[in-house]
Amino acid sequence: MLQALGIETSCDDCSVSVVKENGELVFLSQKHQDSIHKKFGGIVPELASRHHEEMLLFLIDQALQEVPLSDIDVICVSNRPGLLGSLLVGCVIAKTLSFSWKKALIGVNHIEAHILSPLLFEKKKPVNSLKYPALAFVLSGGHSSLFYMRDIGSSELVADTRDDSAGEAFDKMARLLGFDWPGGPSIDKWAKKKSKTKAPGFFSKIKTDDDSFSFSGIKSQAQRLLSNKTKAWVQKNKAQICFDYQNRIVNHLMEKLDQVFEKKPVPSILLGGGVSANSLLRERLKKWSREKSVSCWIPEKKFCMDNAAMVAFTGLQYFLRGYRDDLNMICSPSHLEIDFFKNPVK
Repeated sequence: MLQALGIETSCDDCSVSVVKENGELVFLSQKHQDSIHKKFGGIVPELASRHHEEMLLFLIDQALQEVPLSDIDVICVSNRPGLLGSLLVGCVIAKTLSFSWKKALIGVNHIEAHILSPLLFEKKKPVNSLKYPALAFVLSGGHSSLFYMRDIGSSELVADTRDDSAGEAFDKMARLLGFDWPGGPSIDKWAKKKSKTKAPGFFSKIKTDDDSFSFSGIKSQAQRLLSNKTKAWVQKNKAQICFDYQNRIVNHLMEKLDQVFEKKPVPSILLGGGVSANSLLRERLKKWSREKSVSCWIPEKKFCMDNAAMVAFTGLQYFLRGYRDDLNMICSPSHLEIDFFKNPVK
């Protein structure tokens, strides 16, 4: 069975993985930068790329201690979209290894890798296979998108955010409440502490006239709500604030999913990206899929955040279809479309 070495440096997480063609995880190591960036309230691109330079070769060496180089068939690397400096670190090293090791090279769209992350597994292989077409959520600090997926390599963007992402909205509230960055896990944790008695909602329903998502409005509501409140009031109402805020965001996502599903009914739904770790969203999507008789694919928690396993697996799927990249492969920081590789082996 073929195996790929995956490299992920598209943003602030530095990750290396080895994955089999069926999605089984062989090796995964990650170095997070939360402690570096949290004092700035967000990612500093220059610091992110420097950390990748320091850590990436160390992580690759770790992988090779677990998996012999002779068992690696292809090198897969995120080459779009992302922070340009971070992408360049991963791509330069991937090209160098491809040339020196004489291994095939595949550049991977980071967004498509998130789409396929639910197909990864560590011990227990999914019983059923994914049926196409499918609807696929990618929800993170940078993206809130819904794709209509005909097959691997063929996806159409059918709903996107018109302003801010869901992950960005969670981070904004976290900053207002004094939580560490990234804020999503803290919001989720505090939302579970809400009072059992019904309390008044603090936020209004999120509305858009089309299939697009919008989270700038609820961010503004949060700013206005907390700007004139005392610390004592915020502390007393913190759990209910988090619950209502999270609930409005998840409701908005599910309502837009319903709208798209009416136009494009599918047998499968996938969820990927950092926000896919949110417990309420996972619960609501599972319930929705049961009601619609749709197969639901949600990644294991370790595969929700940026990771090299999803990169390795996605690249392997292209490799199996005869696609290759060469040393002229470029990085594209703003490339959001899911596209085909256009250089199949003849």
